[in-house]
Amino acid sequence: MQPQIRALQKAHPLPLHRPLGGKSVLTGGLDALEFIGKKTMNVLAESDPGFKRTKTLMERTVSLSQMLREAKEKEKQRLAQQLTMERTAHYGMLFDEYQGLSHLEALEILSNESESKVQSFLASLDGEKLELLKNDLISIKDIFAAKELENEENQEEQGLEEKGEEFARMLTELLFELHVAATPDKLNKAMKRAHDWVEEDQTVVSVDVAKVSEEETKKEEKEEKSQDPQEDKKEEKKTKTIEEVYMLSIESLAEVTARCIEQLHKVAELILHGQEEEKPAQDQAKVLIKLTTAMCNEVASLSKKFTNSLTTVGSNKKAEVLNPMISSVLLEGCNSTTYIQDAFQLLLPVLQVSHIQTSCLKAQP
Repeated sequence: MQPQIRALQKAHPLPLHRPLGGKSVLTGGLDALEFIGKKTMNVLAESDPGFKRTKTLMERTVSLSQMLREAKEKEKQRLAQQLTMERTAHYGMLFDEYQGLSHLEALEILSNESESKVQSFLASLDGEKLELLKNDLISIKDIFAAKELENEENQEEQGLEEKGEEFARMLTELLFELHVAATPDKLNKAMKRAHDWVEEDQTVVSVDVAKVSEEETKKEEKEEKSQDPQEDKKEEKKTKTIEEVYMLSIESLAEVTARCIEQLHKVAELILHGQEEEKPAQDQAKVLIKLTTAMCNEVASLSKKFTNSLTTVGSNKKAEVLNPMISSVLLEGCNSTTYIQDAFQLLLPVLQVSHIQTSCLKAQP
């Protein structure tokens, strides 16, 4: 018996005088399991100084879906008082419409269940087997902790300017490298829609600006254009208002982020139940870092494009009208990357359980 366990037993002995009734015996057994589980976590913490930090990260991410749901409900109540039928640009409500909240909650449940399985399995081991498995699980955790530290150091780093086709190719390759049968079709389509509308809108705006410049310098061309009112109407239809650009920006960020969370949720399920072939959990963790980094970079890139489009379309608007919209898009872009990073942290217990399952299969004769 380890000296730490002896010390704890002396300080907090388990109840000895319980009646021999079924309910009491069951209660005593549950108390013992709870004690063992807590002791197991203490053993991990003693040998791993970074364990407490990881536990704090897990506690933070577990409440993320609850926080988003509460924000959505508050916005619903506010809109109900306004008696308006117009579509709103509230990120939380749009995120829920695209099932982002449902997938986040499902991922949290899966993560919590996996964490319980890890603790239960650790409680069933002792001696050398416990030490070996503990070291394996800590090595997986260290990969996740390194990613979290990298996120904190590079919060201001902007995303890469990549085309939708390049992002789709990268996602497909990374999912294949994970050895899971998942295809990023919904995410790729959402990304493509976001890129398409903002690039089309910027092109139209650029054409309009060029025409205005020509009209100011060439009176004849201006008069010639004014004789064709139908052409003017077509051009007006193509150009979006600043309110439409803002709405599309928030909606696109909500949809893309929801699809990223959905993709990570599906990956978690497949790692636990549907891997095509075995792949070490440490290697999968490194691939997942690349996957979530690509997602965050793409979201940051979109957010930058949206603010550029708002600035161009709203060039003739007052600062008090334009600046709040730009600030809102930048804020939701940062929130989107945070949600993706937190969802990534929820995958830690999933990979640890997967490693335990693989280890048990290898140990069987």
